[in-house]
Amino acid sequence: MENLDIRTVTGGPLEVNTYVVGHGGAGACVLIDPGAEFASVEGAVCGREVAAVLLTHAHFDHMLYAKPWLERGAKLYVHELDAPALSDPELNVSGVIGARLTLPEADVLLREGDTVREAGLELSVLHTPGHTKGSVCFRTGDTLFAGDTMFYGSYGRVDLPGGSNMQMAMSLKRLLGLPEQTIVYPGHGMKTKIAWERRQYA
Repeated sequence: MENLDIRTVTGGPLEVNTYVVGHGGAGACVLIDPGAEFASVEGAVCGREVAAVLLTHAHFDHMLYAKPWLERGAKLYVHELDAPALSDPELNVSGVIGARLTLPEADVLLREGDTVREAGLELSVLHTPGHTKGSVCFRTGDTLFAGDTMFYGSYGRVDLPGGSNMQMAMSLKRLLGLPEQTIVYPGHGMKTKIAWERRQYA
């Protein structure tokens, strides 16, 4: 997508990448995985309207600072299979930091093949289970927000609730089939490219 404006804010106890995504000069944006501290993300938002919070999955570290944005009117999107974890600290594993994080019900439950249309963006939903049952990636053009499905040279854990080594292998195979110029923005760590990841698995 032309003029895509992506700002990365890394923070929270597990150093999550929160992505502020919009069009250059547009008055609205979306947040993908607001796990970084509110004040830092607010600086990257730069006074724009946050139209939606998009979760790649419902683990606590990716939604730790979602509430302030939802209270300001942002809509919450999550895959239907991860929706139960929004209100269940056992499923969202927030006990790792000694907390019991809960969020309200999602405004929109996502499925494979859906398109998120917010803030002038169109993001395709790819259901990529493995890290959780409802893990998704958001794709627009040659840009992929991969959550904890694909990292630079690695991938997310499969030993947490809802994880599956077999499903992760299938999801990675699917992502590796995307155009090689696709830039991958992961949930943790540095960005990568499908061409580079193909060499990792060759």
